[in-house]
Amino acid sequence: MRQRLMVEYMMKNRKGLTRTHGFFIIMGGFHKFSRARISKPAVPDPTNSISAAESGEEKAHKNKRDEEPYGTPSHPLDRFDVCWLLDEGKLELPPEVEFEDKSKSNWIAKSIVLLQTLWFVIQCIARKLDGLPLTELEVVTLGYALLNFVIYVIWWNKPQNVTRPIRVFCGQLPDRTKEQWELTHTIGEWNDKLFDAVLGRQDRNVDLRRVKQTPTLYSGNPPKNWPLKAFPIEYFAIMMAAVVGGMFGGIHFIAWSAQFPTYNMLLLWRCGSILMTIASFPPLFTLLFGPVLRNEADNETLPVSILRCTLLLPVIIFGALSLFFVPLAYITGRVITLMIAFKTLSTLPPEAFRTVQWTNLLPHI
Repeated sequence: MRQRLMVEYMMKNRKGLTRTHGFFIIMGGFHKFSRARISKPAVPDPTNSISAAESGEEKAHKNKRDEEPYGTPSHPLDRFDVCWLLDEGKLELPPEVEFEDKSKSNWIAKSIVLLQTLWFVIQCIARKLDGLPLTELEVVTLGYALLNFVIYVIWWNKPQNVTRPIRVFCGQLPDRTKEQWELTHTIGEWNDKLFDAVLGRQDRNVDLRRVKQTPTLYSGNPPKNWPLKAFPIEYFAIMMAAVVGGMFGGIHFIAWSAQFPTYNMLLLWRCGSILMTIASFPPLFTLLFGPVLRNEADNETLPVSILRCTLLLPVIIFGALSLFFVPLAYITGRVITLMIAFKTLSTLPPEAFRTVQWTNLLPHI
């Protein structure tokens, strides 16, 4: 989600930039290389007696001819460096067809996956309408189908499994501006890094000029001129993830009154479903009210300031506790429901093996 939000921000502030270009940039698709000549290893031909009898001068000439300017990789280029190179005319964005050629998945493959997911959802709905039970494993898979749909929608324009970046020979890059320096040099101690990772702000601890490879799920440092100043980009992404996580847990309530081998399994399933669903509420509560109460209003009087700080204190305490208990509760619920889903496969009711009678559901003559 952070990647998609950053791409939308880049498109708004950079004319001519498409979503595919934005995803490719934050993926580290443009890599700075320095000029160097690397010799290709010569493969001798044992069937050619002339090549075996070549003189030293002929071999040296052949090896020199086999050399190509591959270059030495320096570091990935972030959005600041790419925009500077575009402004200076030292880089030109390739057309989208070249990214489609690099990508291992096109719109046809993505559409097929979404159609398969949609067909599974339709079958689950049809089983309920036909009076047939859904197995616990089907309910769990229905939740994963929701996640699959959200991920494909968010990453629809993202090139998939690109393993080779575009080499850029640009020479010396300009020094960081004050804003860029603050965004790319907020590296703190290990506890700060852990706290940033929990809040989804781990990219603040990454400067692409200091690494050789872009970190996984890197989305770039959040801009200071983000339109929603009260809700930074990482907070907004966490809120969206919490909403989707709550919907994922809510899907498990479909099997609230399903048949289980024992009553204890039924209770465990209900507890797991509740844990996954309510785990999304503490982050939403903290991120919705925390930034609003933290920002001081213009011409704020002393009583209002005291009231704001009084209300902010329990929000901070509640948010700090949720950082530790929410992941534990969510993981526990996921593990419980997944284990029960596979455990109940050995004791399925006879109706679970029946197929949907589509003639009872679709209008026909």
